[in-house]
Amino acid sequence: MEIFKDSNKKENKEFINLLNTQFQKNKNLSEGKIIEGRITKVTEKIVFVDCGLKSEAIVEISELKQIGLDKKIKENEKISLYLDRIEDRSGNVVVSATKASQISTWKVLMEKFKNNEHINGRFKQRVKGGMIVEHVETGFQLFCPGSQVFSSSSKEKDVSTLMGEPQKFALIKMDEQRGVLRPSFRVGP
Repeated sequence: MEIFKDSNKKENKEFINLLNTQFQKNKNLSEGKIIEGRITKVTEKIVFVDCGLKSEAIVEISELKQIGLDKKIKENEKISLYLDRIEDRSGNVVVSATKASQISTWKVLMEKFKNNEHINGRFKQRVKGGMIVEHVETGFQLFCPGSQVFSSSSKEKDVSTLMGEPQKFALIKMDEQRGVLRPSFRVGP
């Protein structure tokens, strides 16, 4: 290439410096990791996020609202995103705010599990084999087996009085491959 014939020229040094700066900036960005981006534009249905890549990422507002980021939907706000692909076939950056939230929450819950700490949750709904528990702080949903909720001698399995009420739960099993948490039900402190 002609541009590199004389690397002592001022223009060529500037160009090489810019290239190196760009490569350094994107060095830590790799697929499968959580990255931070800054919202640059908000439309009716989507937000554009600058993640330091060649094009801006696009995130639907409904996805951000679903994970409780309603208040962060404005320009210049920073949000965490999971980088699925740096570039798809069309040249677009593929990200997920939901995956980033789930991974961050999983890490928090894994730490509580390792330290044998209780979490705050509330019964959200009854399902086959047990109950769905919503983690109060993050909204993350967990499965609580019926054997941890209902006593074996109890013929009446009415949990309507417990629905929606904050309770203390102990995490008794975490299956990282399946993304399953099994809290144990504890009433009171």
